[in-house]
Amino acid sequence: MENKAITIKDIYTGRPDAKDEINFDGLGGFVNSYVIPDSYDIDGLLFGNNYFITGYKGTGKTALLFYLEYLVKNKEPHACTSFIFFKDGFTETQKQQLEGYSKRIASFVAFEESIVIDNIDFEHIWRWLFFKRIISDNEEYSDNLFVDNENWQKFKSTIDRIKAPTDKIKNIITQKIKIGATIKDTISSNEIAPEFEVDFANNHNNNYSKFVQLIDSAESLLCKVTRTDTPYYIFVDELEAYYGDESIFKRDLRFIRDLIFTVKRMNEIFIQLGEKTKVICSARTEIINAISRFVISKEMNKVINGFEVPIIWNYATTSSFQHPIIQVLLKRTAITMNTDAEDADNKAIYNQWFPEQIHGIEPASYILNNSWYKPRDIVRLIASAQNSIKKNNISFTQSVFDSMRKKYSEDSLIEIREELRALYTSEEIEIIISCFTGYKTVFSYNKLKERIQNYFSKTLLDEKLNTVLQDLYRLGFLGNFLPASQSYRWQHKGDNSLIISDEWRMIIHYALHSALSLNSRQNYALTKYDEPEKGDMVKAKVVKLLKHFVLVEFMYKDNLYDGYIHISNLGMGYVRNIFNSVKIDEEYYAQIVKYNQAHSNWELKLDFEEEE
Repeated sequence: MENKAITIKDIYTGRPDAKDEINFDGLGGFVNSYVIPDSYDIDGLLFGNNYFITGYKGTGKTALLFYLEYLVKNKEPHACTSFIFFKDGFTETQKQQLEGYSKRIASFVAFEESIVIDNIDFEHIWRWLFFKRIISDNEEYSDNLFVDNENWQKFKSTIDRIKAPTDKIKNIITQKIKIGATIKDTISSNEIAPEFEVDFANNHNNNYSKFVQLIDSAESLLCKVTRTDTPYYIFVDELEAYYGDESIFKRDLRFIRDLIFTVKRMNEIFIQLGEKTKVICSARTEIINAISRFVISKEMNKVINGFEVPIIWNYATTSSFQHPIIQVLLKRTAITMNTDAEDADNKAIYNQWFPEQIHGIEPASYILNNSWYKPRDIVRLIASAQNSIKKNNISFTQSVFDSMRKKYSEDSLIEIREELRALYTSEEIEIIISCFTGYKTVFSYNKLKERIQNYFSKTLLDEKLNTVLQDLYRLGFLGNFLPASQSYRWQHKGDNSLIISDEWRMIIHYALHSALSLNSRQNYALTKYDEPEKGDMVKAKVVKLLKHFVLVEFMYKDNLYDGYIHISNLGMGYVRNIFNSVKIDEEYYAQIVKYNQAHSNWELKLDFEEEE
């Protein structure tokens, strides 16, 4: 009996979220398909001074946390690895499965719904939560993390005096807690422990001050405890914040901001306790940007920049199939073929599964052009193909990509929307997306402003257009395009900010065209009767020569226009006699400079570097 051919639907997909991939598909596929880009300073995270993992949604921050845990456990099986996750998006069943899968110790932190705590410093609350986590980890690890001496007992008893309501979530932040204060009765000589309430919403009262004093005292005691030789790592997964209710949103941003300061503070304490004791935290770039924009940042960026490992997938390689993002796809394909991903012949796998070209472009380049250089793009690509009518194909042909294009585009737009939730309300996001839906793939700043004035006046697009455009560029929704040189700029390729000028155009990412109802024919129809704009390149035909001017005509969107080129703009240096330099009926590639209203024609200039 012949072996059944492997089809696209059989390829190991994984999951968009690393937690789900490990939880439901197992650790093996995750580890075997994991790609480590050159920018990952693994040693710096595990043993050096780095402890923040930063990047945009889908770049693999959570995956790196789990991979670090794998490396720790693989090297030292007796090590204690502890995770702090957050309640949003987790069912209780998922929490139990996740915690039970690898026997890792996990906390789930949440606010009680509707609680808003104004003008409070969350650093003391975070330190309290970390102290609780440390005590819990030590207990669950059979008291093998810290030497059970007087300093440890004092530290533990200090934290035990702080009590909070408990539920199925190990650490929940509530608006009120209680503190037990041991008092010796002078008459009976008995010790009693009355409790008093601390209301975080009123942080100026004496009870809150006593909470702060307890945390400060506990920190001083923690600096004096003795660690065992058991490696101990706390991994903190990224915390979300969504721009819905403004007070809740700003509360969450302050909470995340102070988490970042507390992680730094905890690592400073752990350095004193010896090696192999560390807190490693992931943080979304767009959440960091939101903190800087909406709340007092307390110079948070200085803390992150000095100790971060940014997730970057932008690499120039000799062969595009060697790009680390393509390697993610090839490794997952190798697993499906029962081939060791480490020893697989990636070139052979690439040639087997992909044609020579897709719409005239080399396949790896085509995939990268339709991605944001994120591992999650590859997961989305495979899943889209497996949900297409071509899922039974034995290779990724051009027809496969055509069949999955719509699904891939829609899912990509969903991811962009998720990133925008850290910056805008749901209503504002709808306005932003609506503005570009059915519009153009390439457009100028001025033409976009005209559209906004016609259809979206008195909205945030009218009032904060430049801010919105920079956000859309940073998230990969928009790029830059320069007609004069056919140059492109994208945030995910290392170009940091959008250029807004007459020469540079804006371009919508290729992968979003289908979801936004954009295509070449529609775009051509929409722009067919547009006027030329500054910076556009055209082919100009010489029709007449004057002493200091070359008169030309050129086609633009099926319309014929008159223009002129001054002798100084011929791109030939000093020209003594224009009649000896340029001939009638010759054609040149020229760049539009401006419209001359007085003479109702267009000024152009030549650049012979652009001439064919």
